[in-house]
Amino acid sequence: MSKVSNALYEIVDGLARQVLDAVFSGQSNAEARDAWVALLLIAQNWRDSPDLPADLKTVVDGALPL
Repeated sequence: MSKVSNALYEIVDGLARQVLDAVFSGQSNAEARDAWVALLLIAQNWRDSPDLPADLKTVVDGALPL
């Protein structure tokens, strides 16, 4: 379980860095948009987890309504 948790952390961290780099540089790009969608999809798959922060659930529900 620890290896899976670490792997997921690495994936989310890499995606988040792409998004934040675009935000802070003011330069939107396709990679950042794709990374944002990937982060939303990851969060969406975890939306029923009791560990998912309520504000993240709100962001996911607003961005990817089902």
